[in-house]
Amino acid sequence: MFKRILSCSVCGGDIKDGEEIYAKMEAPSKKVMVEIKAYLKDKSEIICKDCYDK
Repeated sequence: MFKRILSCSVCGGDIKDGEEIYAKMEAPSKKVMVEIKAYLKDKSEIICKDCYDK
């Protein structure tokens, strides 16, 4: 498997494993199993904790 890198949509910094994040996203329209990092990267706006706290 390959590693998916998530990045903050505000500052552009890479999200580290285990780091707290905030994601603005729509609820999935279907109940299916998805790979979470892929879904977050494709269907959400990810914000790191530092940018969210500003």
